[in-house]
Amino acid sequence: MVLPLGDLAQNLTVTPSLNTWEQRIRWDIKNEYGPGWSVSSQSGKTKLTRRYADGSRSSVMLDIPFTSGNKRELLIAVGTHVERMRDQAISLRESHSRTKLSVSNPEGRFDWNHAKDTYFDSRKDLGPGTQRNTIARIEKLLSCLESKPRPKDGAELMARFVRLHLDAADLRPGSTGRVKSMQEVAKFLRFCVIQLGLPQQWLPLQGERLQRLVGAADGRDARLTPPIRNDDFSAFLDQLKHDARDDLHLAVGLVGLFGLRPAELAVLALEDGDLHCGQVKRNAVDIRRSAQEQARQKRRMVLPLDLPGKKGLGLELVRQWSTGDVKLPLAITTAIKTSERIGAYKPVGDAFRQLLDRYRPWRILVRANEGITPYSLRHSWAWRAHKGYVRSLSVRDAAALMGHSPETHHKFYGTWVTKEDLKDATARLNEPRQTKSQQA
Repeated sequence: MVLPLGDLAQNLTVTPSLNTWEQRIRWDIKNEYGPGWSVSSQSGKTKLTRRYADGSRSSVMLDIPFTSGNKRELLIAVGTHVERMRDQAISLRESHSRTKLSVSNPEGRFDWNHAKDTYFDSRKDLGPGTQRNTIARIEKLLSCLESKPRPKDGAELMARFVRLHLDAADLRPGSTGRVKSMQEVAKFLRFCVIQLGLPQQWLPLQGERLQRLVGAADGRDARLTPPIRNDDFSAFLDQLKHDARDDLHLAVGLVGLFGLRPAELAVLALEDGDLHCGQVKRNAVDIRRSAQEQARQKRRMVLPLDLPGKKGLGLELVRQWSTGDVKLPLAITTAIKTSERIGAYKPVGDAFRQLLDRYRPWRILVRANEGITPYSLRHSWAWRAHKGYVRSLSVRDAAALMGHSPETHHKFYGTWVTKEDLKDATARLNEPRQTKSQQA
């Protein structure tokens, strides 16, 4: 049966005459990515143009010579821009700027080493120790790209990192080292996708899928950083005074006697004669408002729990701080200025830790008490609130003064039970109650 000419035309896909490689690549681009895209030669390079339905157009210059030998690279480059613009809802110019930032190889080939250097440059505000850890973690992550089979997306890369570098190093599930490593890896991958134009498939895992890789601490691995007990804390404060370290004495005293997070030294304020503390929790930053405004938004009152033999020291420290008679250490005041500029308070906590780590009496205290960290000063306030006096503070009141929920307080501080604590508690309970005549 012979079809009429009209029917035959409807059943055939007509391919135009493609005599030159320029015609062929333009046909391939249109066939693959739809109308509106075109490439042409300009100044020895390739001009990529996107025409829109309203008649407007946008063009960028690809760093690829417009020659037949580069046809494959040109197709990859165009495809990279098409996918990035669609996935990230950005313009052609923005896509091109991210490409220029992220690659030094021909267009479309992501340069991981260049991305690593760019990421490190963006984190120059970190302390020396944190910078070393960041560099080590990202370099280990990139080494996973050389393993076979090569990871094809963010999920596979993170899983490979866990297997080769966390499990192999025997970092326990839920441990601090494991958590911080995964947080850094996730930040780097998110930076590469959002800032440098890496395809969306490389976004890091989040939620339950990320938690499965991090793991959960349980049993003995869930131990809380121990508190500094009264005798050790009091002796340490005395040593600071003996060494004429009044600045560090002020910082340590405020943290330990008021139950502050070290970073909260940056957001203290005196209101109606009482010390108040702003908010420095992570992920609380709103780029539309300054860090100081957000810290003031949710202030809590903080009150001192003095040490035996040092009654009134807490209020004296507030007086020294508010009048300027004693100033916080220069490293901390510098970190506070940095925190106000970047809208994050981690540099303040880092500076506090570094000052203690460099102070020999602190190092001696740490060696004598396994697990002690600068946060142990904050925990010492919670220990005194419940164990340090004849009468204990309620969980609700203690949680409010420390700036977290009663549930969080129970979860972390409800595990502090030692033989000595049990003996003291039962001894107080077994004390005979005095009659009114005995009291008189």
